[in-house]
Order: sequence, then C-alpha cells, then structure tokens
Amino acid sequence: MQPRFVGREAELAELTARLEAALAGDPATVLVGGEPGIGKTRLTAELGRLAGARAVPVLWGGCSEDEGAPAYWPWRRVLRAWRALDGAVPAALAPLDAATPPAATGPAERFALFDAAAGFLVDAARPAGLVVVLDDLHWADPASVALLAHVAHEPDARLVLVGTYRPAELRSSLTAVPGTRMDLAGLSPHEVAGLAEAHRAARRGAAGAASNSGSAGSGSRGVVSDSRGSGWGAPAGGDGWLWARTGGNPFFVQALVEAGGSRLPGTVRDVVARRVARLPAGCRAQLERVAVVGRECELTLLGALGAADPVAVLYPAVVDGVVERVGGRVRFTHDLVREALLADLPTRQAIHLAVADVLAARADDPDVLPELARHALAALPLGDREAALGWARAAGELALRRLAYEEAARIFGRVLDEHVGDPSERLDLLLRTAEVLAWSHSVADAADRATQAVDLARRLGVPEAVGRAALVLPAVSDPEWIERSRAWTDEALAVLPTVDGPLRSRLLAQRALAASSGRDPSVVEAVSAAALAMAERLDDPPSLVAALRARQLARSGPEGNAERLELGTRLVGIGERTADPEDALWGRVWRFDALAQAGDLAAAEHEIELLEPLVARLRRPLARVHLLRCRAALAFGRGHFAEASALNEEAGELEAGPSGLSVSTSALRLVISGLTGDPCPEEEWIPEPARDDSTPNVAILRAELTHWYAERGRRAEAERVYRLLPPVGSPSIPRYIVLVVECRRAVAAADLGDRATGEAGLRWLRRHVDLFQAGGAGALTVSGSVHQYAGMAARAAGRTEAAVRHLRTAIALDDAAGLRPFAALGRARLAAILQRTGDRTEAGELAAAALRTARELGMRPLAARLEAAGDGPLSAREAEIAEWVGRGLTNRQIAATAHISERTVETHVQHILAKLGFSGRSQIAAWVAARHR
Repeated sequence: MQPRFVGREAELAELTARLEAALAGDPATVLVGGEPGIGKTRLTAELGRLAGARAVPVLWGGCSEDEGAPAYWPWRRVLRAWRALDGAVPAALAPLDAATPPAATGPAERFALFDAAAGFLVDAARPAGLVVVLDDLHWADPASVALLAHVAHEPDARLVLVGTYRPAELRSSLTAVPGTRMDLAGLSPHEVAGLAEAHRAARRGAAGAASNSGSAGSGSRGVVSDSRGSGWGAPAGGDGWLWARTGGNPFFVQALVEAGGSRLPGTVRDVVARRVARLPAGCRAQLERVAVVGRECELTLLGALGAADPVAVLYPAVVDGVVERVGGRVRFTHDLVREALLADLPTRQAIHLAVADVLAARADDPDVLPELARHALAALPLGDREAALGWARAAGELALRRLAYEEAARIFGRVLDEHVGDPSERLDLLLRTAEVLAWSHSVADAADRATQAVDLARRLGVPEAVGRAALVLPAVSDPEWIERSRAWTDEALAVLPTVDGPLRSRLLAQRALAASSGRDPSVVEAVSAAALAMAERLDDPPSLVAALRARQLARSGPEGNAERLELGTRLVGIGERTADPEDALWGRVWRFDALAQAGDLAAAEHEIELLEPLVARLRRPLARVHLLRCRAALAFGRGHFAEASALNEEAGELEAGPSGLSVSTSALRLVISGLTGDPCPEEEWIPEPARDDSTPNVAILRAELTHWYAERGRRAEAERVYRLLPPVGSPSIPRYIVLVVECRRAVAAADLGDRATGEAGLRWLRRHVDLFQAGGAGALTVSGSVHQYAGMAARAAGRTEAAVRHLRTAIALDDAAGLRPFAALGRARLAAILQRTGDRTEAGELAAAALRTARELGMRPLAARLEAAGDGPLSAREAEIAEWVGRGLTNRQIAATAHISERTVETHVQHILAKLGFSGRSQIAAWVAARHR
C-alpha cells in the first residue's frame, strides 16, 4: 500500500492555504525551520504531493553542505527540474544557468539577473501555479539567499516559495527574506509510539506496514501509515522512554529503533555509528569516500577511486537504508548519517586528494571546477599547492561571472590566506577581492583588503593600485573611511598622468565627495566640475555616474537647485541607457528634492509616480525608504499629518540600524509633534549635542532644538543651544541642509529677539526667497516658502515693513502650492505683527482664517495660541462666530458648521453682544461689515 501522511495537521493546513492563495494571485514565501531530523523535508514533500495532485508543477532545489558547491546551486537544480518538464530557460539567466557564463561587471548586472529570474518564475507560474522548494537553506550560498529575497518580493504571482533550514547552522542570514516562518517541534508521545511501532513492523516485513516520514532522510512530526491506518492510539507502555530521550525527533526515534536497542547511547552520532558498524568493512570504506565527496556521489567516481563494483559493495548500505540509489548516483538518506561518518575521519585529507586527482582531468568543466578546487584545497598540505590555488582562483572567477559576489569573495579570500607567492598577482587579487566584497556589501572586510592592497602597492610602486583601492567603497560615508580614501586619492592623483582616463575621472569625483565633509565648499565645487567635465569627454557611464554624484553633492545648497534638477535628469538618462534601475532611482530622487525645494509640488508628485516602478523592480529596503520619505515630505507639507506619521514610521522600521533608531524618523516625529501637539517619544530623551560636537548635521539639530525649547517656554535652554549655532551661512553647515538651518534659525531669532542675527539671516535668505524650505539632498519635509522665514528674520531685525511684505508673499505662495499648514502659520505671524501696528481688522481676519485651518488640520498648539490671543475684546472663537452671524447664518447653521451645540452658539452670541455693547444680531452684522470695509 502507498503510505499516507499522518500528523502535522496544522502546519500542512497552513501550507495548503498558502498554495490556495497563491493560485488566486497572492504569492507566498514560507521558511520551515527546525533541528536535524525534525521532518522539514517530509512536510514540504507532502505539500509537493498535494500540489502535484492539482497539476501544479513543483521544482525542487537542494543546497549542498560542501563549500565547493557551485554558486546558485539550489537555483540551478530548480532550472534543471524545469527543463525536465520540457520547459525552456531564457537566455537572460545565462549567468545563473550556463555552463560558461558571460563576464561580470558589477552590481547592476546582478540586479538584471535577479529581475530576469523573478520574471521567469512569475511567467512559469502563470498557467497553473508553481511551487519552488529550496531544501537545506542553512547551507545556501549568500547569492542564492539574495536571489530568494528578491523573488520573494514579487507581487501578484501564482507562486509559492518554500525553504527549509536549521536555525543553528545558518551560513547566510535569512532576515532579508520576507514571508512566514514555521518552526517545527518534536512529535507528541502518542506519535512517537506509533512511529516506533511502524518501524518495528517494517523491520518484521509485515504487509502494509507503516514507514516513518523521516526514514527517507527527512523525519517528520507527521508520520506515514498504510491507507487502512494502523490503529495507533495511546503510547505503548514500553515506549515512554523513547519519547523522553529523543524529544520527539522522528529521525532519532527511527535511528534507535533501527539500532535494535532500547537504551539510548550518549549521542545521535553514536546511534548512527552503531548502525553503520553492522555493515561490512568494504562497504564502510566506500561510505566514507561518499561522505567526503558530498551528500551524493556519482558511481563512476567511486569506481575511479578504486571500487571494483560500487553497486555491489554498497548494496548492504542500501538494504539497511543508509544510502539510496538515484540513477547513476548514490546518496545518503539523511544528512546526519553523512555527518556521523565524517566525524573524526582520519583519512579525510587523503580521500580529498584522491578525489582531486580524479577530477583534475575535468578541470575545464565549469560544473566540476568548484568541486575540484574544494577537494584540492581541503587536501593541503597534501598534493600540489600551486595547482590547488590556481584551480581555486579559477573557481572564484567562475563564481564572479555567475554574479555570486559573496562566493567569489570567499574563494579569493581562501586563496589569499594561503599566501599567493607572486607579489603582483597578490596585489591584483587583493584589489579584486576588495571590489567583490564591496559589491556584496561587506564594508569592513572590503576596507581591510583595500588597506592591504595599498600597503603592497606602495612597496611595489604601483600608484594605479592605490587609486583603485580608494574607489573600492565610493558611496560609504563613514568618516574614518572617507579620511583614509581621501589620503589614497590624493596620493594617486599626485603621481598619475594628468590625461583623461576613467581612473583619474573617478578619483576626482571621489576627491570631491571626500572634501564635502570639510569646510571649504570651493574645493568641492572645483573638483566636482573637473570630474564631470572629464567624464563627459570620456563618455564612460561609470565615470559619469560617479561624477554626477559628486556634482550633486557639491551643488546641494540652495544656489544649486536648478542644476540639481538637470543632474537628476542626466542620471535618469544614464540609468535608462545602461538599464540600471538604481541610477534611475537616484536621478528621480534628486529631481524630487529639487522640485520640492522649488515649490513645484505637482511635478514633485509626478516624480514619485515615476519612482514607484523603480522601487518595485529593485525590491530593496533602502529604495522603499526613499519612496516613503518623498511621500511623507509632501504629506507633511499639505497637513496630512497622520499619513506623514505612518509613512515616517514605516521608513524608520526599514532603515533602523543596530540601535533600532533612525535619526530621520526621530526628527520628523519631533517636527510633526511640534505642529500637532501630539505626544512624541523623543520628548523624553531628546538629545542635546555637546558643546564641542562638530559633526555635519549638528547645526540642524541645534536649530530645531532652539525652536522646540522656545515653543515650550523653556527660554533659557533655547538660548543656550541657540548660541552654539555657527554663524549665518557658515561653510561648516553642510550645503544640503543650510537652507533648512537658516530658515529655522530665523524663527528662533524672532522667538528670542536676536536683532543682529535677524539682520544677517534676512540678507542671506533674500537670495533664496524663490525657493521653499526643503533639504537639498534628501527632503525630509516641505515647510513652506522661504519668504515666510525671511519675514521672520525681518521681524527679528525690527524691519516691520519688510516682514509684512515677505509674509504676504509667503501666504500667497503657500496657498498656491497647497501647503496649508504653512499658509496658516504665515497668517498667524502676519496677524501678530498687524495687531501691534494698528491694522487690527485685517489682523482679526487673518487670525480667524488661521484658526479655522489649524482646527481643521489638528494644529492644536497654533489653535491654542490664536484662541488665547483673541481679536480685540472678542476671543478668537467669538470673532469666528461673529463672522458667521455677519453672513446671516442662524444659530443652528453655525452649530452645524462649527460642530458644536446650538446652546453653545447661543452662549457665544450673548458674550459677543455683551462685550461689544450691542443689543441684537443686526448690530453684530454691521460691525462685521464695517471691519471688512
């Protein structure tokens, strides 16, 4: 009888539900974790059986424990399984699938490969659905995991991805892979007893006997029985020890039952060793060779290693269930059997050498080369050391052509650690390894290999190598790395020929980026311009991208707004030319920042629409962070504070570092809290930078803190922080935040009555009143027209007419741009000035309009200030109701408009009559009309 799956009902039901949802267009990724032998593979196999019954194809790709396994090995097995179904594999997957992949150039190519793989699987799943199982992900190479994470983000696919792994043995983190985690525990006592009885029955050869779901090498909480069932019920009295000693692990239960004893040896390894010890000596020797080769081994290879008749020799192990034949190969029924054989195997190096000697004749085969390199290196010091290192380096280059940067870096590192003899060859490999580590985002290791390369390059007198080392991590902003790379850049530029070339162009761009953290913007300006001019003459895309990045940072101040818009357009064009969505994404972000700062919010919103498909293609958390930040900036500017908060929190979760905090998230929380009055966690621990803190962004924090303290009446603290701000327009303020700092300083100067700073700020801000307050490289908020802040600076300087003029212009511009919170702030600030200068009628109208907006948007602090200030003898609320009376509204209509009771309206009207000395509503209406005249 065909055994059926029993147990794991909840887990199987969840997997089945995921399959059903995927067939309806809702893809799923499920990672099944658990200790060895717990039943991960058996559970996924049952899902595969159920999918097959519904004519859904199932592609299986297992990972290999051996470090010499080719990069993307599980995915290559998936593609082989697809071909077995008579499916075609697109040419775009050649780096993943072809025996001889094309040469690789960098991360953009890997993205293209991943995107093609995702598209292929989506297309393959479209007709009938598709299940892809990646078994033993704890042994997966990092590139395979990265590809899984990429595919798992694919929306609207009829696709189920299932991965199994042992949590304690992960080689590559699975945290980047989205989806459901399913952790398998041990069997219950009843299931253990039933499982033990099934195996005993199998050993007795009973007809229709049950066999364990782990007996084929997987184990399972779910067990198998024949279709008639086995009458399993309460655990047999003699099997209680079995559950207690095994923890319900199916494989351990099977191993003990197969060992024929009731006493558990010290370790599972002992259980397996006892089982193998029963086999003939010749069979055990061949099993050791198979174990060294891998989870499975070609029978022809065993023959080449000296087995006269491998099938006959291994027959006892097949009968005992230790190994099984699969075509022309033999494989262990469970990884634990292989692991037990390898433990303390004294002949391991000799077997590795023998395998390498056999495989050496096939060194030109790309599928054999990684295995040959693994065995040759593992055999050292036995064998030919130089040949082993040569094969290993060739395997590293093959991994690089397959765009498996992590695997290439690992292999190159192993070769370097074996001390390549030739200094020039070592220098080249150090640089190659540093670049590959950078591509795989291993920043610290890349910097370390680059430093080793520079030390060797200096001894060899090779300045070009120093320059290449300086470019290993062009986008890293760590101060220590910036200083180190700056020194290398200067060293290389000083001796390299002053002719156009990609290396010199990129070094100039790197020099400009390094100089941007200093206090001399003219250096950044001149060097970035030279880098861009040279890159344009070369028309070399990588040089152009580097130069555009440097130039964008050099022009990130308000004076560079128009140029940054054009730089973004050019970078988008390069991204389209090279099919690199990351370059196109950065170009769109630059354009958004420039358009937001220019106040063209409709065009900025259009950039978000163009940004969304790029983010969807990239499937990277950082790309989504940029999209969320752009959306949040516009939502904030328009007064959609709840939406801005939600976007801010989502972005913060994606970009949070090891501390779990995001500076940008905390800053926006504070700004939103300041406008809405909502509680903010940062209020309890708001950081105040030390007096001697000179980090680049400290100026914006101090400007924000000054206003934050002043708003809360903490004047002494506000003044202390305010005095630590650098002078107006100081070069120590990074150009990309200088406009924001000076706008916020102007408000602080008005709050604190600093006349001199107000005057200086007015002169500086007047040069940029055609812009809006937003950052020049990463707009966190759009906070209204610069005219408003020029008006506040003028107010601080005592220049009332200029203040009024700037504020009137700001209100008009903010109204036109739809920046309602800042139009309301402008009206409130202008009302306060006019209230003192005598035009109290307009002041009341402005205050009433500002109050209505503040209430509508939930700007409670502004509403409270306006209500407290009032309008002459009337409070702000009374003035508002008087306006409605003047328009002829009844008390009931006013109550509906103001969302208050009719009785409350009556009370307000009585107070208005009393304060103004009137006797009827007609007098209120006349008073309102006179004010408007």
